[in-house]
Amino acid sequence: MNNNWLRKTLKDFAPYAVAPIHEKTVINANESYFNILSLPSVMKDAEEALASLKPQIYPAPMADTLREAIADYLSVDPSWILAGNGGDEVITYIINTFLDPEDILLTHAPTFDMYDTEAAVIGAKTISVPDLPGFKRDWDGIAKAVEKYQPKLTVLCDPNNPTGELAPLSEIERIVSLSKNPVLVDEAYMEFAQAESAISLIKKYPNVMVIRTLSKAFGLAGMRCGYMVADSDMIDAVSKVKSPYNLNIFTQAFGAIALKHRDEIFKVRDGIIAERDRFLAELSSVNGIRVYPSSTNFFLMDAGTYAPALFEALRKADILVKKYKSPEMASFFRITVTTKDVDERVLSVIREVIPNA
Repeated sequence: MNNNWLRKTLKDFAPYAVAPIHEKTVINANESYFNILSLPSVMKDAEEALASLKPQIYPAPMADTLREAIADYLSVDPSWILAGNGGDEVITYIINTFLDPEDILLTHAPTFDMYDTEAAVIGAKTISVPDLPGFKRDWDGIAKAVEKYQPKLTVLCDPNNPTGELAPLSEIERIVSLSKNPVLVDEAYMEFAQAESAISLIKKYPNVMVIRTLSKAFGLAGMRCGYMVADSDMIDAVSKVKSPYNLNIFTQAFGAIALKHRDEIFKVRDGIIAERDRFLAELSSVNGIRVYPSSTNFFLMDAGTYAPALFEALRKADILVKKYKSPEMASFFRITVTTKDVDERVLSVIREVIPNA
């Protein structure tokens, strides 16, 4: 194909790529190990919903039933909710709403790649404030950058992916209060952190937007269901770039069912949190690696000089973890917490690779 046909920003663009998966045990994408359809109550409601669905009819443009279910879960007005195909689609909508070419998106690093990727597609510039040692966010540095640049959009991932760090809400409020423009807080993993959400800031600060998802703690990654929470004026603005029928009828129905049965689903979440803490305690005693505290269903691990050998050993054991390509993160893995059985297999491989582990 003639490269001149492409938009200028795409000619040398490297997309967010997902490599083919061959391993049987996949703990690289922070998915839930638990199929919520194995819960009889969820399956019963799902079968009833499936019997009443009409695939020949376009879905509700604003996913009204799902919107109301999310609003009930969060104790907000439904007009504050915009649903999309995972948080990724919502990020795309937000960036296309607020950023022009050459505008500045401010974030921190390391963090989720999609903010920078989507900004690059439209020709916006990303400025990242590096974390302090130990992957603690540099809140003073972020505040100074906001004051200096007044970025068109500031993005804070909380808890952060890939570090697992949870931010004090007071620091997020400091950044919001300094910004004259929108601030997006990505709370994809907040159900694991169980901390106060930045949603509580929206009434006081109309420039706040929050992203949440049903992909992680609710176990609907394959359904692709994320959503944005903001005041109704902000929702109306972002709705200008939303596809008319963006969310299919199955996702709309199953998302509402998952929210209805959240108490049962959160029992699984609580088990994952307990297993995460146990697994991290085990790994912390292994010499030669460093693991970082996490408020999510994953954790970051620095394997140092053992990283290449450990990654290959895990693959030979049919286990896939997230490995990073950038030089500064080359020795790091992100590992999803699932079950004790899987975690013990990972630990066994680590002990085989690292002498005296």
